[in-house]
Amino acid sequence: ELYRGPLLDGFFISGAVEFERWLDDERSRRQRAVADCVRRLVEQAEADGDLAAAVAWARRAAQLAPHDEDAVRRLITLLDRSGDRAAAVEIFDDFAKRLAADLDTEPAAETKALLAAIRARETAAPVQLVASLLNNARRRTWLAWAGVVALATLGLGLGGLLWPRPTTPVNRSLAVLPIENFSGDSLQSWFADGMTEALITDLGRISALRVPSHGAVVELKRAATSPREIGAALHVAAYLEGGVQRSGDQVRVDLRLVDAASGYQLWAGRIEAPLANRFAIEDSVTRRVVAALHVPLTAAEARLLATAPTASPEAYDLYLRGRIRIRHETRADDSAAIGLLERAVALDPSFAAAHAQLARAYGLRVSQFAREDTAAREQAYLEVEKALQLNPDLAEAHWARAFVLWDVAPGFQHERAIQEDRRAIALNSNLGEAHQHLGVIYLHIGLLDQAVAEFQHALALNPFDVNAQRRIGIAQIYRLRYEAGLAAIRQAGPEANTGLGSYQVAWALLYVGRKDEASAFIETYLRAHPEDLGGVVRSTRAILRAQLGDTRGAEADIQQAIVSGRGFVHFHHAEYNIASAYAILGRPGPAVVWLRRAADEGWPCYPYFVNDPNLAAIRQDPAYITFITHLKAQWERLRATE
Repeated sequence: ELYRGPLLDGFFISGAVEFERWLDDERSRRQRAVADCVRRLVEQAEADGDLAAAVAWARRAAQLAPHDEDAVRRLITLLDRSGDRAAAVEIFDDFAKRLAADLDTEPAAETKALLAAIRARETAAPVQLVASLLNNARRRTWLAWAGVVALATLGLGLGGLLWPRPTTPVNRSLAVLPIENFSGDSLQSWFADGMTEALITDLGRISALRVPSHGAVVELKRAATSPREIGAALHVAAYLEGGVQRSGDQVRVDLRLVDAASGYQLWAGRIEAPLANRFAIEDSVTRRVVAALHVPLTAAEARLLATAPTASPEAYDLYLRGRIRIRHETRADDSAAIGLLERAVALDPSFAAAHAQLARAYGLRVSQFAREDTAAREQAYLEVEKALQLNPDLAEAHWARAFVLWDVAPGFQHERAIQEDRRAIALNSNLGEAHQHLGVIYLHIGLLDQAVAEFQHALALNPFDVNAQRRIGIAQIYRLRYEAGLAAIRQAGPEANTGLGSYQVAWALLYVGRKDEASAFIETYLRAHPEDLGGVVRSTRAILRAQLGDTRGAEADIQQAIVSGRGFVHFHHAEYNIASAYAILGRPGPAVVWLRRAADEGWPCYPYFVNDPNLAAIRQDPAYITFITHLKAQWERLRATE
């Protein structure tokens, strides 16, 4: 009862490596001691037949270790025995949500089976606790996998007597499926997830091999798609699948490489080693896969594969957790990611990839959540430069620098950001984030063919990348292909930024003349989001009202959009809409002023500006002619360099 949570929770001293190590150890020691006491109290209450007390202490145990699956299963079982099936289901649902948010994983098969048994019963009945029932399912799954790998290894060793030897795929492409966690505890999924991430990253750095992104394989895996269907969906020649079982300080990994078309084994193997050798295990697997696929390695790629990302396993775990939190792109997750990654670089100041991710996290804070946070902006600059000093050939660091230059630093430094994205892609052609980012820059500066090519690269790595799909639709709009653009934008579905997504749909509807539908879409959004972050939706309504001859309404929307857009990083979209509304109203003076602002503040998209029918009324205005002539010269210079 005296324990109130982790020691000095949230406290951090930058650069104090030894202190951080001591604090982590002390937090773990205290938590283990308290958890052990609570576990004994649960057992004592059960032995005394006091089910109510056992449930109460089991709740406390689950609170102390919110990711401890054994504690959660015990609580669910006790609740079921006490007849409170609804509470048991609620505990499971909360646990599943917590795992998805914090660890990007899901409960173990045993926990799901336990809940399924509870849900299937009309009335509560005793459920066998943890050990025997749950371990049986785990043992069956593991033995099946181990048998498959053993037979595969034997078959390969006997010259293909068990499986015919297929011809090595000419198409050098490989999907790394999420490595299964056979430890029966979702907390152990860190090792499996970390190995999946590491293999995708390491294999992705090989220029002769195409490797789909983590997001693509996870999306298909969640849909319960078979491995062969995954291979077909991702257009890969082979896939790597397997499982890992961790016990104490030891780990066993069973993997097999399979020809996607035939289902034949290309390679299978088992590695048993101390947990401390995790990077050596990953390097060994990568080299065996490369050898089985007969993929050529450059000398630089071979050196890179042999280099561990960090000497600290603890720092690596923190780094992986930080990467997962960044993906959610919420303010709370970004703050959590910063804390995790700060601890990672404190444990290992030479961990270049962690510095690069930390730059990304600080940059995300500035670009999306706190534009005025100059301290975060400075830290983003510092972290990305540290990453590149430590490893000038780290693709993720060059991509992070491109992000900082274009999304974080004032002024949208198009050309420098393009150089960094291109360098990242040269170092790792499978880095989908760099293709996506480069495509967005090209889209803004009017290099539409190049933009679409980059988005298509991103889709080749992840066919479920809705942002790439949507942006191809935007490029279609810029090319005056309005119906095709609207269809692509709608097919992609709503994006995470609902304001920008709503603006894009309404904007496209106006181009195809569906004013009533656009109006309904706008009004629905503004009722739900009257703040209209960035002013993009109200400025779109200003265009609609100008088209309908409602001058007063258009002016009111323009003024509100200006207020809403203050400090918004992509306010240039609202600025262009304001210019369009003024042009439709026959006011070339303010229209050109706002066009200049849109171009100067990040969106100098000459092909769109010169052809947009919304600007037709000001085409002969001298100020517009001067502006568009200058913009064309800038566009032609940029085009000549690409």
